Amino acid sequence: MLLLLFETSEGRYALDSKYIVEIIPLLNTKKIPTAPAFVTGMINYHGVPVPVFDFSAIEGDEASRQFYSTRIILVRYPLDEEEKLVGLIAERATDVIRCAEADVRSSGILLEKNPLFETDDSGQEEIVQLFDIRRMIPEDVVRELF
Repeated sequence: MLLLLFETSEGRYALDSKYIVEIIPLLNTKKIPTAPAFVTGMINYHGVPVPVFDFSAIEGDEASRQFYSTRIILVRYPLDEEEKLVGLIAERATDVIRCAEADVRSSGILLEKNPLFETDDSGQEEIVQLFDIRRMIPEDVVRELF
């Protein structure tokens, strides 16, 4: 598996590259009236309107901080029989790691997301949450936006 790592103030997350279409710089979005606070708006991607979600806001934090490494990750969201393109604002989306599926294992704590253990420079393991698109981005909101 090839995983893109990114962060929030709550920790690090990993997204399987098979869902990623492109990673683009942080852009201004067109606001959507009455959308939830974690929907920052829409962008035009090659003539296709794409809703953009702020991952930090989904997690209940404040909006993502605008670091130089904050990006919009364009991902395929499986919806019924097709896939929709959505954007995900993520902080420090700069690292990529390769691991075997066997490296993704349970922490022994009941979590809705599977953790991945990564060794840092000190040799200690760090818990990195595996980002599940369908669990993290509410389907009913995606359905309503399309």
